[in-house]
Amino acid sequence: MSTILQRSTLSLLSLCISQQLYAEVSDAPQTTLDPITVTASVKSGTALAQKISEMPAVTQMIYEDEIAAQAVGNRSLAEVIGQLVPSIGTASGSTSNYGTTMRGRPVQYLLNGVPLSGSRDLSRQLNSIDPTQLERIEVLSGATSIYGSGASGGLINFVTKSVSNTGLHGQSRIGVNSNRDFNDESFGFNVGQTLGFTSEDNVINARLDVDYEEKGGKFDTKGNRISPEVYQTDQQDTDTISINANIGWNVTDSQSINLAATHYDNKQDSEYGADYGNSFSGLLGGEPSLKAIKGLKLETQPYTTKNTVNLNYHNDDVLNSNLNVTGYYREESARFYPFPTPIGYNDRAKALIAELPAATQAQLAQTPYAFLQSTADIEVTGARAALQSETNLGAMPTLFSYGVDFEHEHDEQFQYGHDQAKFFTSNGLVGQPDGSKFRGGPDTDIDKLGVFINADVDVSDQWHVSGGARYQNIQTETQAFKPRTEALPEYFLAKVGVDYDPDEIAAGETDHSKTLFNLGTSYNLSPQNQVFANFSQGFSLSDIQRALRDVPVDFKINSDNVEPITVNSYELGWAGNFDNTKAKLVGFYNDSDKTVRFTSDYKVLVVDTDEKVYGAEASLSHDLNDQWTLGSTLAYTRGQYKDVDGEWRELNAVRLTPLKGTAFAQYNFDGGSNIRLQALAIGGTDKAYEENKTRPAAAVAKYRLSAQPVKGFLIADLVGQVDLPMGHLDYGIYNLANTQYKTVYNQTTYGAMNRLDAEGTTYALGYTVDY
Repeated sequence: MSTILQRSTLSLLSLCISQQLYAEVSDAPQTTLDPITVTASVKSGTALAQKISEMPAVTQMIYEDEIAAQAVGNRSLAEVIGQLVPSIGTASGSTSNYGTTMRGRPVQYLLNGVPLSGSRDLSRQLNSIDPTQLERIEVLSGATSIYGSGASGGLINFVTKSVSNTGLHGQSRIGVNSNRDFNDESFGFNVGQTLGFTSEDNVINARLDVDYEEKGGKFDTKGNRISPEVYQTDQQDTDTISINANIGWNVTDSQSINLAATHYDNKQDSEYGADYGNSFSGLLGGEPSLKAIKGLKLETQPYTTKNTVNLNYHNDDVLNSNLNVTGYYREESARFYPFPTPIGYNDRAKALIAELPAATQAQLAQTPYAFLQSTADIEVTGARAALQSETNLGAMPTLFSYGVDFEHEHDEQFQYGHDQAKFFTSNGLVGQPDGSKFRGGPDTDIDKLGVFINADVDVSDQWHVSGGARYQNIQTETQAFKPRTEALPEYFLAKVGVDYDPDEIAAGETDHSKTLFNLGTSYNLSPQNQVFANFSQGFSLSDIQRALRDVPVDFKINSDNVEPITVNSYELGWAGNFDNTKAKLVGFYNDSDKTVRFTSDYKVLVVDTDEKVYGAEASLSHDLNDQWTLGSTLAYTRGQYKDVDGEWRELNAVRLTPLKGTAFAQYNFDGGSNIRLQALAIGGTDKAYEENKTRPAAAVAKYRLSAQPVKGFLIADLVGQVDLPMGHLDYGIYNLANTQYKTVYNQTTYGAMNRLDAEGTTYALGYTVDY
C-alpha cells in the first residue's frame, strides 16, 4: 500500500480532520515543525491518520495525560476543554453547555465519531462520558463542509480509551473532593475500574471501563451552599455511572471490525431547592435571595441518560483503496427541573372566562402559572462510508477521498404538570405530578443525507492544497400537535368545568439541499515557519422541535417557513517551531444571512438577517529547560448582526465568548512527578448591553434580543501528579485564591434567579494504579 494511504487510515470523522491537515509524503523534506501524531485506533471505532504534520486549519489534539491533569475530582468535561481549547467558551457551571460556542457558532460534539449533537439540542453533550475514560480529544475549529450539518462553529470529538498492552491488564481509580471548609455536604468521591485484554497474536482485543461518582453540594467563597440552577439544572447531589466498552477483531492483515458502546446515567437526588421569593417574586422582577433551601420533595429529579453503539469495519485493500464503513446508534433522555410557566390565556379563552362567575374567575387568577417539568427523548441511527485512493495528478501525489453518510433522528418532548397549590404554597419545594401532560413541540423526524469528495494534493515539497465539495440534503417531518398556548387553557378551563376546543398546528414537512465547498492550503516558508489559509462552509437546520414549541396555531410548517443556515468560514494563520518555542497565530471570519436566536423570553426564532463574527486566536509555549515549561493562549471574538435599519449591532455574550486568556507554568520533577500553576481569565464587556439600550423600537419588536453586561474575572488552579512506587497520586486545588465570581453563563442567561456565584476553593485528590 502506498505511503499516503498507509498514513491516512481514516474513518469518516478523521477524514473530516485529515482533510484540514497536510499529510506527509515519503519524499518530503524533513521539517522541524511539530507533527500532530494521531494514533490509528480501529479498536475505538475511530481510525485516524498517522503522522500528520502540516495543517491549513486549526486542529488541536488533547491527549490522555493532559485530560487527566485537569479532571481530578469532580471536574467536568466542560471545565477541561474550557481550560485547554482557546476558541471555546468557558464552562457554565451547570449540567448544560448552553451558550458554549466556538468562534460564535454552535459546536458539533461527537463520541467515538458518533454525533452527540443533532437537530434537537439539549445542550448536555459535555455531560456524556467520564473524562477519565478518554484517550484523546480532537478539535477542529471553524465550519466544515466535509463532515456535514451542525458543524458551523467546529468539531470536538471525544475518543474513548482503547487496548494497547498484550495479555490481561487493568487499572483501578479512586478519588475524593471537598470544598475549602470540608463541609460534609460538599464531599464527593469517585471509583473506577478498567479491564483490558489483547491476544498474543493481536487478533482479538477488548476493554471495559466502569466509573461511578457521587457529587456533593457546591459552596461559594463564603462557605454558603449555592442555590440549585432551576433553568438548565446543575450537578449538585448527583450520582453518575459511566461505562465504556469495546471489542475488536483483526480479521486479516488488512481487515478489522470493532464494536464500541457507552452508557452514561447521571441522576440528581437532592434535598435542596431554590428560593423563588414570596409569591415567586424572584421571577417577577424581585431580587431573589439565591439561597439553597432545604426541604425539596420532588418525585422525579433531573437526570441525563445516554447510550451509544458504534460498529466500524475497516479494509485497507479494496481496489487499492482504503475503506471505512461505520454504523451507529444513540439514544438520549433528559429531564429538567420543574419550572413555573405562565398559562397565558388567549383571546378565545379569555372570552369564555369573562362569562364565568366572579368566584370562578378569581379561582383561575389565583394560580397564573403551570408548573411543568420537561423530559426530552432523542433517538438517532446513522451510517457512513468513506473510500480513499492515492494517485498522481501529473507529478503531484494526490489523495482522493469520497463517501456518503445518512442519519435519521427522532425527537419527542413532553412537559409534565405538577400540583399547582402544593408547588405554589411550598415556594417551589414540593413537586408532585398531577397527571397532566403537554407536548414540548411536535414529534419530529429528521433525515440527513450527504455525499462528498475531496482531494489532497502535494503541489510541491513545501506546498499542499486540499479542496472538495459536499452535497447535503436535510428533510424533516413533524406531527400535528397542540401547542402550550392551546393545551394549557384546555386543561385549566376543564378543571372549572369549561369546555375549550383547542386548535392544533398541522403536520408539516421540509426539504432543504445545499452544495458546500471547502478549499485550504498550507506552505512551508522554512523548516520553522508555516502559513495556512482555509475556506469552508457549514450547513445546519435550527432545532425544529424547540423552535415550533410556541408558534401560533396558524403557523405553516414547510420549507419556506423553516429555513436552514449556511455559514461561510475563513481563516488565515501562521505556525512556528523554534527550538524550545512553539507559537501559532490565527485570524478568522465567518458570516451568514440567517441566524438562530433565543429571544428575551426564550422563544426560538430563525431571523433573516446578516450576521458576521470575527476574531483571532494565539498560543505560545516555551521550554525553559528540561524541568520548566511556560505557556499561554488568547482568544478574541466579536460579532454583529444587521438591524432592521441596516445598522450593524453587537452580538451578546450568550453567542460570543468574551476575551479569554489562559496561562500556565509547569515544573517536571525527575522521575515523572509534576506541578502546574494555571490561570484562566475572562475580560469584561458591556458593548451589546449598552447598545441594546439605544436600539430602535422596531428592532426590539422584531429581534427581541436581550443582552447583559459581563464582569471579567481571573481564577487560578494548582494541579499536579506525584509518582509513587506503585501508581500515582493526582491532586488539584481549584480556584486557588477563593475568588468570588459568576460564570459568563450565570451573568448573561435567563433572569435574576440565575445570577449564581461560582464555587469557591475546592480540593481534589485521586489515586490510580495500573497492573
